Amino acid sequence: MTYAPIVMFVYNRADHFNTVYSALKNCIGARDSELFVFCDGAKNSDGQKKVDEVRAAVREKESAGDFKKIQIIEREKNMGLASSVISGVTEVINKYGRVIVLEDDSMPSEYFLKFMNECLDKFENNREIGVIAGFAPKIEFPPDYKHDIFTSYRSCSCSWAAWKRSWTGVDWELQDKNSIYSLDFVRRLNSNGSDRFIRLYRQTKGNGSSWSVRFGAHLVKNSMMTVYPRYSYIQNIGCDSSGVHSKSEDEKKMAVDLTKAIENPVIEPVKLDRRIQKAMKKHYSGGFVSDVKRTAGTALILIKHRLVLGNA
Repeated sequence: MTYAPIVMFVYNRADHFNTVYSALKNCIGARDSELFVFCDGAKNSDGQKKVDEVRAAVREKESAGDFKKIQIIEREKNMGLASSVISGVTEVINKYGRVIVLEDDSMPSEYFLKFMNECLDKFENNREIGVIAGFAPKIEFPPDYKHDIFTSYRSCSCSWAAWKRSWTGVDWELQDKNSIYSLDFVRRLNSNGSDRFIRLYRQTKGNGSSWSVRFGAHLVKNSMMTVYPRYSYIQNIGCDSSGVHSKSEDEKKMAVDLTKAIENPVIEPVKLDRRIQKAMKKHYSGGFVSDVKRTAGTALILIKHRLVLGNA
């Protein structure tokens, strides 16, 4: 098995880092893996204390021997999560060709690294697969679905793995804006949640800072799917309003049972199952009212774009 380098992004939550690190070091394969910890800088002097606490906690682990090697990268200035992820992942993946990524609120099962590395090996040359997800939402599977994994056109941001081939060429500046208005593209992008196109559209208008939305769009444009485990290998512990994107109201949606994580899953190519896509869409669309509003908003944006083209 090839052990991909692990990249963790931390900022100002020392308690979260310590919890995630303690679980990560106990993962099968940890001692065979290199760990890169990217520490973002403080936004201002008021936030410096918490940033310093995180960095002190990270430095304590540097010589603990829990991993093959630990490298700490401390940013002098605040980059923000999107820029941190884009630059950090690019730096590591260009050198190693593959990477496993965690945020500081993604607590792994002991089988997490084993699953991610086995999938990276299995699907390395499968051009239909661009990403491996470590987290999986708690959804209802069809009674006759017997596989340990499933595929989706929705990528995963809190814990994932990828190869250089799927990370290279992302249009981070969204210069090719017209391509996002293709009906086939929008259909696939929104097949697992009506939130996706709206968030991407806002990004093109400068009203967002999500690296994952841009990466997800790149994957869909290139017909690359994400492999998910049937049962999650990650529990998100950030739904305590301590982070920018994870809020307390998300706790129920993000709740999973790590004891169900499969130690030796059968990892084999599986076809896209429309029933599972429907369950994913229901999970991520935010309820009936929210789904209707987002779907209507998407339709209105597409119509306006066509009217503009027609009058050009």
